[in-house]
Amino acid sequence: MKIIPRTRIFFLLLLLISLSTYLFPQNEPQDTTHVLPVDSLSTSYTKPIPLVGTIDRSIKTEDSITDSTINFGNYRYSGDLISLLPAVFIRDFGSLGLMPDITIQGLGMREISFMSDGVVLNDPLTGLYNPYLYPMEHADRIEFVEGTRAFLYGNNSTGGVINFVSKSKKAIHPSSRLRYSESGYGFGIVDGMVSQDIMRGLNVTMGTQHTVYGERFRNENYDCWNARIKVRYNINDRWNLFAGEMYNQTLLGLYGGVDIASTEDSLRFESLQAIVRNTDAYEKITRHDVQLGFAAKLLPDSDAISMATVYFTSSVRGYRDLENQAASNGTFIDQFQHTRWAGLKLSQNLNVGNQKIDLGADIQIEELHQTPALEENTATRLSLFGKYALPVSKLLIFNSYGKFDTYRAHNLMSYGADVTIPLHPYLKIFGGYSRSFRMPTFQEQNGTDTLLSSNISDNLPERHHLFEAGIRWDNRQWFSIEFRSFHRTIWNIIAIEHESGTGAKAPYEFTRHQKKIIQGISASTSVRIGCFYVEGEGQFLESFDHQDNQISFPKLSATGGIYFWDMLLKNHLDLKIGINGKAYGSFLGREYNQQAQVYLPDGKEFYINPAGEIDFVILAHVGKAYIHFIMDNLLNRKYVMAAFYPMPERQLRFGVNWEFLD
Repeated sequence: MKIIPRTRIFFLLLLLISLSTYLFPQNEPQDTTHVLPVDSLSTSYTKPIPLVGTIDRSIKTEDSITDSTINFGNYRYSGDLISLLPAVFIRDFGSLGLMPDITIQGLGMREISFMSDGVVLNDPLTGLYNPYLYPMEHADRIEFVEGTRAFLYGNNSTGGVINFVSKSKKAIHPSSRLRYSESGYGFGIVDGMVSQDIMRGLNVTMGTQHTVYGERFRNENYDCWNARIKVRYNINDRWNLFAGEMYNQTLLGLYGGVDIASTEDSLRFESLQAIVRNTDAYEKITRHDVQLGFAAKLLPDSDAISMATVYFTSSVRGYRDLENQAASNGTFIDQFQHTRWAGLKLSQNLNVGNQKIDLGADIQIEELHQTPALEENTATRLSLFGKYALPVSKLLIFNSYGKFDTYRAHNLMSYGADVTIPLHPYLKIFGGYSRSFRMPTFQEQNGTDTLLSSNISDNLPERHHLFEAGIRWDNRQWFSIEFRSFHRTIWNIIAIEHESGTGAKAPYEFTRHQKKIIQGISASTSVRIGCFYVEGEGQFLESFDHQDNQISFPKLSATGGIYFWDMLLKNHLDLKIGINGKAYGSFLGREYNQQAQVYLPDGKEFYINPAGEIDFVILAHVGKAYIHFIMDNLLNRKYVMAAFYPMPERQLRFGVNWEFLD
């Protein structure tokens, strides 16, 4: 169900009328009780345990995106923010809801672990998680780990970890937050959140979001409902309890991109005249994520935090191509995927002198069913992990870490170490090595209906060896820059090829290649001089696989922005205005199959030329409101990042995030 125009106008008028109270305030004394850090009229204060939900209490500032950055970000979903992190490249499909292809140091979505408050979100059937399902209005920050340590924090996280830390509100008086954003082709987001302390230390925060998009091309549409609740109870300074649930229900049209074989070159970007590849395929997802746990100070050391989280997820995905349209493609598919997993995660950090020790365990039970290729199946995963940090001297910090996994009849030991040498309070050089594993997903081991078979009968894991070295200068007040080089060797890598056997059950199969090498350099920087601010990141990548020599991702890619950013009108207006954009080199685009959610070597590859685009950005903070006016694709470039999904033309996007008290 789409939000009708009158409803949108009503919300917009409500926001503008209410915003006027901040633009033209009355001369009345401020009620400072709104900002006092207490939970009741009593003067006593229960101090919450810090960093609940983090994956690492020593995570660096440059490896996280905070709430203030999110509020001042140009984003429609989390991927727009993640794209600004080092070594990240996102191959976008130009539509809302379609799972983006996020890569970190050249590794894709099956090698990246998405987490919520330290609990893995990836579906064990496919190894994937669609970041559109996590609303940024629920996130207090996004934590990011790449490189040699990444394997430590999640399942199959050899490429990297992205952890969404949920907001832990403290609202003495009732507070609420409303986000509204609108753009062309029916794009709209309405998100509402309310928070209230029921009693001292006990807070309930609830929110709901509705996102819609389409149609630009035929069968290109998206409708998503999200609802969430979080309860936090600080019993005292040593015990915190928390519980939460997130519910998502989506309907996504899968038009498969433009059929360039049937569409003239001059019409490929014309939404009314281009011929799409599929007019009747669609995807439905219903998903519940539940967590319950505690954080406590069980040891005499007040900095030693113990955490335990019980979690449960149920995800149902239906893929249907039912031939119920006038112009059908002659294919009938009714595929059903139901996955449930539950577990217990424990963690403990300790400080022994100047040494820091982090320990943890995670046991997870999985139940999977995919029709008709995979019968009901179960598996249990046990992980034990630890990290040890030792400042050997003022000029050397040593970290070692390891993880033991037992999963599907395999016992795997991953390990790594890194060193940091502070040459100056702002200047550091660093390097490290790790050896880690990625287990085949259930999909890779069993295939997908009549599309993909599998000859991975041994169930052996991929083995990753990674070397890294880099240098970082970080004076956050005005300038920071980092260069990082990496060299990764992957043995027994899982790939997709044409099925070559006689009597093949499917045209493609999951198979193995002997070895693949990915190497490159990533860089990131931010500069602030007076009221001018510059940020950017880029990377150069090379990939070597003698059994597959096609370049399926760009060697060069970069994102960044240049802004005027200052406080105006006697510090009542925080204004950020400028341009941001992205650019990438050429690569060969393969077909992305929406049924199996994989790229296929179907012989219809499309050479994607170097391209880029810029957006004009106005972001303003007035009172309790964050206003955004974005001119997407300012120069109206016609380009693609996946074959063949046209990116949107120039269009205006505007809206507001607004917080209310009382």
